[in-house]
Amino acid sequence: MKINEIIQTNWKNNQLPGIDGIIYISGKVIIMDSYEVMDGNTTNYFINPLCETSLESIMSFNEDIWCEIEKHPQIQHNDRIFICGEGGMGNEGFIANVDMNNNLIWAFFSTASNPFYKLELEDNLLKAHSTADLIYVININKPEEMTIKLSS
Repeated sequence: MKINEIIQTNWKNNQLPGIDGIIYISGKVIIMDSYEVMDGNTTNYFINPLCETSLESIMSFNEDIWCEIEKHPQIQHNDRIFICGEGGMGNEGFIANVDMNNNLIWAFFSTASNPFYKLELEDNLLKAHSTADLIYVININKPEEMTIKLSS
């Protein structure tokens, strides 16, 4: 089975790779690193691309990377749908972009975000609200360009 077929089959079975990163239908994976910095009473949140790899490479070391997901709210933008939700553990969340036939374009999975429960779209920026009182702001055309801010 081709890598894009493996990804689509797992997506349609409510599964994503349980790694901190963005997976594209091509099999490209961008590993993301997130952290917080506390300075007195102020906490700043950061998220950055760490490296690029492939799902094939990751699966050559561990085939059991798939994590159950539960889909929550979604919003539509032209011919694209954005979906958010949670993974199998309480600390996990995901955001996905699919076409009108529910074919995955890209998905972001996080083991540190907590579940995502609300999406807002302004121009090409998707705002995903997590139960950790954080908002992940994602460029829908280049999702590795994301920031994290505290909900106000």
